[in-house]
Parts: sequence; C-alpha cells; structure tokens
Amino acid sequence: MLKVVIDTNIFISGVLVEKGNPSIIIKAWKRTQKYQLFVTEEIIQEVLKVMKRLDVIGDIIGDWDRTIRKNAISIVPSKEIRAVKNDPSDNKFLECAIEAGADYIVSGDKHLKELKEFKGIKIVSTKEFLDILSKEE
Repeated sequence: MLKVVIDTNIFISGVLVEKGNPSIIIKAWKRTQKYQLFVTEEIIQEVLKVMKRLDVIGDIIGDWDRTIRKNAISIVPSKEIRAVKNDPSDNKFLECAIEAGADYIVSGDKHLKELKEFKGIKIVSTKEFLDILSKEE
C-alpha cells in the first residue's frame, strides 16, 4: 500500500470543497483506504488551525481531528530537515515523509513542488497522485 503525506492546503481543500481532485484524494483515504496517510502532531495542529482561521464550525473541526487521529498513522520525526529555505514551515512535510518512508508527498505548494523529489520521495500534484492511484487498482 502506498505511504503518503498530504500538505495542509490539499487536505483543507479536500475537506471543505466537495468537488475537485483534493476531495477525491481525501475520500480515497477516508472511505476506501486506498493509501496510508501519515501525519505528525505539527501537521495535525496546522490543519486544525487553518480550519479555525477559515471559520469552520467547531463540531466539524472536532470530527476531523478525531478522524485524522483515528485513521492516519501518526509519527514523530527523528530528524530536523532544512531543505525548504524559502518557507521553512514546509519542512515538516519532508520530515514526516522521511520518517514514514513515504512514497509520495501530495502538494500544491510551490516551494515543495520545486524540489520534485526529496531523498527518493516524489512530490506530486493532486492530478499526478490521482493518476498514480488509478494505476494501483
């Protein structure tokens, strides 16, 4: 099974917008477990913080907090990575992916996408990841 890290913007878009590639990707994880999602506490906290900033209803935030904690694989990175110089906060996704031995990071973030790959982990768009998922079936 594929091991995947999803950046905050893709996750939030997938949760809050019913249509589109991010939504399909979140449903492929939540409903059908087509891949394993890996997170860190820092990633979870960022997702929740962005939901609050977007005025998402508290009950929905609580539901997603529980869903992530129950269904994603939470890990603690053992190494600090400083590969993204222009936006150091993006390094948390690389740290998570390295610790998880992830196959992919799904991101729309330009700083992450500029890397294209990091230590054998491919950094792909939502469309690229959906193409990959369809080939896995």
